Amino acid sequence: MAKNVLIATLGESPIVVSSMVQALQTQKDLTIDELHIIHPQGERLIDLGYDMVKEHFNGKCIVSQSCLPFPDANSRERSIEFLRILSDSIRTYENTGDHVYLSLAGGRKNMSAVMAVTCQFFECVRGLYHVLDKHEDDPTKRNFHSIEALFDFPEDRRAEKLSPPVEELTLVEIPYEQLPSGIALQQYLYKTQSNPNTSPSIEIDDELEAFGRQIFQQEKSDVLDVYLSAEAYEFYQDNGGETAKRLTGYFRSMRNPQALSVHKHTFQTDNAKTDCTCFKKKRTDERLFYYQTGNKIVIATIVGHGAAYDRIINGTRPLYSEDHPLHIHLSELKENSVLIAPLGKTPMVITQTFVLLSAIEGADIERVIVIHPKNAEIRNGVRLLKTAFNKKKCAITSIEIENIQDVASSDDCKVYLERIVSVITEARADNPDKNIHLSLSGGRKGMAALTLFAAQQAKIDAVYHTLITDVDLEEKIEKKTTVSELKKLTRSQQTQRLFLDDYDQSKFELVRMPVIPITIESVESS
Repeated sequence: MAKNVLIATLGESPIVVSSMVQALQTQKDLTIDELHIIHPQGERLIDLGYDMVKEHFNGKCIVSQSCLPFPDANSRERSIEFLRILSDSIRTYENTGDHVYLSLAGGRKNMSAVMAVTCQFFECVRGLYHVLDKHEDDPTKRNFHSIEALFDFPEDRRAEKLSPPVEELTLVEIPYEQLPSGIALQQYLYKTQSNPNTSPSIEIDDELEAFGRQIFQQEKSDVLDVYLSAEAYEFYQDNGGETAKRLTGYFRSMRNPQALSVHKHTFQTDNAKTDCTCFKKKRTDERLFYYQTGNKIVIATIVGHGAAYDRIINGTRPLYSEDHPLHIHLSELKENSVLIAPLGKTPMVITQTFVLLSAIEGADIERVIVIHPKNAEIRNGVRLLKTAFNKKKCAITSIEIENIQDVASSDDCKVYLERIVSVITEARADNPDKNIHLSLSGGRKGMAALTLFAAQQAKIDAVYHTLITDVDLEEKIEKKTTVSELKKLTRSQQTQRLFLDDYDQSKFELVRMPVIPITIESVESS
């Protein structure tokens, strides 16, 4: 008989996990037969929190665990490792015919932000949920106490604290669309020796395929450094608009060794010192001739299908690596962009994304659009952002969703999702020559999942998530960049702090997450 399994992440508050079980049982009339907890291993307090939860549910349901080999998914590698462990857990229950429910309420926000990536692949997943404490802003009434706070209570009261009053909990079901061919796509990405010939019947973006294989096949993929020679850079500058956008996509694909292998074409010529190697995708005229030195890819020449291409193939225009030295790094290609970002109570998430996109992706962001629920504290953060971005000579627009004060119900989720999709659509129409960058990091945990789903509906290729890799620095920033703390500073000091001038930027990381297109129709075996 199928079991109902809740998979939940555990961080600093075990009450979040027990409250989710309680909320599902009382508000959804759902019996949880097994609680599977994913948590960092070797973190003493979190280990104690797991023991508390296990003891609390002793005799009520099975409690099992998967352990993470790190304290937080605060880097790209750790985020992918978390997704691997989560996917393996879901797959285990799918193989036994169980029903799975996912909770993104527990654990660090970094884990919750990426958790929604996997749920669409598996038919066994029956729901994605968040749970909120109605008194989260009142320290005297707050229910979600930390592990340390729980130890301050007498032992006989801890069980009571692990079961807060149901009427003080808000269960939020996050709406999402199941991928029509999620299982087949998952099997393709999880290609093994038993089904080596599985191939998609549609063209899957190289970046998405590489990302998926790292999750499902545990395939590691080093990121290559991509440079352009002076000649290639001149071609890129001379061909703007859609051609430049397309070329930028190729450059990003070339960072992935797997994509290079798939789209690599080698030509033997009589007159060239070395063979010519080019990168070319289907149905496109451009050929990107390149050479590789260690971890560096240098795009030497870009040509269309025509006379220039024929001269290279015939050897009358030899392609030598020493004739085309690296000239400019991919991150230095300035791409006119608009940044759309959800905003919660931490305004620095917006400026942090702005700085990292500019430095790492070469985004020349001309406008920032922040979208947020109707909330006085968030509105104060918007005022600070407008002042800061004005000093940077960057336009900023604030879009307040009038109908909702928080994303605290399924109806709120639907309103938020519809609004952010419309904002993306309007931004594209108003800025047809600019790239749209979408941030995943701002706002509540549920907003991160909804932003990912909005990207799918709006056909955004990728979303961006920002991370702080130093735990102590992250805690310091959380305290020093609240609206109340920022208001104590002069405007110049606010700008310095918000745009990371006060911090070591090497401790910040930008994760580009390819988006699974919701329009995938079928993946078949060849």
